[in-house]
Amino acid sequence: MFRQALDAAREVTDDPRLHLRVLQRLAERVTEINLDHTPALVSYDAYRVVSEVTGVADPYARQKRETNALALRLLPRVRDKAVHAADPLSAALHLAALGNTIDAGIGRTDPARIEAEIMRLLGRPFRVFDIDEFRAELGPGKRLLYLGDNAGEIVFDTVLADRIRGTGTAVTYSVKSGPIINDATREDARTAGMEAHAAVIETGSDDIGVNFERISGEFRAAFAGADVILAKGHGNFETCSGRPENLYFLLKAKCPMVAAELGVELNDLVFKHSPAVSLVSSFKA
Repeated sequence: MFRQALDAAREVTDDPRLHLRVLQRLAERVTEINLDHTPALVSYDAYRVVSEVTGVADPYARQKRETNALALRLLPRVRDKAVHAADPLSAALHLAALGNTIDAGIGRTDPARIEAEIMRLLGRPFRVFDIDEFRAELGPGKRLLYLGDNAGEIVFDTVLADRIRGTGTAVTYSVKSGPIINDATREDARTAGMEAHAAVIETGSDDIGVNFERISGEFRAAFAGADVILAKGHGNFETCSGRPENLYFLLKAKCPMVAAELGVELNDLVFKHSPAVSLVSSFKA
């Protein structure tokens, strides 16, 4: 939490006095942290403190603009490979997973390093790849909710959203209702051109991942009504894992704990199905 807060504060100011004030304010709150909460919810206060102390609501605004621009520049090169691949859906999933490299929460925002990492991983296969189950669930009359993650990577998500929509599946894409780290907002969706590929809605809050206590009615209805939910990135995995809905988690495992939870190695690409669980008891008296 302290590392996250200091990284965010340094995005806003070079003043070490403000950096210290951020850490002192956060230290007061750490004593009240409930470690039974998800990492996404625990981290939330670190970013709120930065905004409170510095007066800057969106510390990563510049980084988001830069990564959106980078992704838009790279898109023609990688999109052509996906479109002309032997299995376009598989290629689009791979491209979307590579976009998950862009993550200010773990300090990965340098455009040159991001570009090098994405190009390096282009030929890397998934460690877990439940594409056959996913493919069987798409088609006319089906509804898919795509939980977006970060700015920049949302550009690569447009290729996957378009490929899914091409099966006749109705695609809805969710973004955050306010700035949190470098998570995608409505503005990023417009920059990426997502509105041409999916219906875009907001979660109703500025939380990392999904905070089901603060979501909007529109998002709640979309979540409950989806036949398939594609959850992108760490925050969505951390907050949606274990839920009873029909979920597919798409991410690059960027921390040891998430990798261990998924049964993979650090930096592996993962597309993992978490099937729906019936909440109706089958017990008969």
